[in-house]
Amino acid sequence: MDFDIVSDFVFRYSDFIIYTNDGRYNLPDLDIKGSTQQSSRRRRVSYGFIISVMNSIGTAWVFVLLVIINLDIGGRALFNHPVRGVPEIVALSIVACVFLQIAHTLKVGRLTRSDILLNWLQARHPALKHLLEAVYYLIGGFVMAILFKASIPLFTNAWRIDEYVGAQGDFMAPVWPVKLIILIGCAAGAIQFVIMAVGSIKQLKEPESKRKDTGGETS
Repeated sequence: MDFDIVSDFVFRYSDFIIYTNDGRYNLPDLDIKGSTQQSSRRRRVSYGFIISVMNSIGTAWVFVLLVIINLDIGGRALFNHPVRGVPEIVALSIVACVFLQIAHTLKVGRLTRSDILLNWLQARHPALKHLLEAVYYLIGGFVMAILFKASIPLFTNAWRIDEYVGAQGDFMAPVWPVKLIILIGCAAGAIQFVIMAVGSIKQLKEPESKRKDTGGETS
């Protein structure tokens, strides 16, 4: 009878049972270990998730702009009645989309730059290549910090006086949401620059640590 109970238990929960060398089996504390691993994963990917969401919002808004512009063109051509505020919306949205996507663009390596010198250094002097990348990322983070600081009074002023674009009675759109997006984009870009600078510094030190681990031998 006991054997039937045990065999039924093994059949039902065989995916969760850990067998030891002496033939014993036990059920690990899946809730504690699983929750610990999941929480650590959430901590690791939280920033990457945020900038991915920002990038998705920017991409979706580009599609919205595409629809609005085509409606405006169709309204002008077919009904002689354009959509109001399209130039103002497009002018504000382009800036907003750039700062929403800049951090993710940097993360995936799609920020415009010339790789000719870096590719040559990667093949011949990889340490120098990582050093130059670290300096580049640090300078980029510093520039983003300057932009963030310079954009704070612009945002507060737009919020305080309720600045808008357009004309009263025709179309009006507040400016402060775009100014806020600029602040968020600058902060996210600065953080991403710093993260990548740290990664380049770690890669700069990696060959030395490998030589120490292998007793000076190189593979």
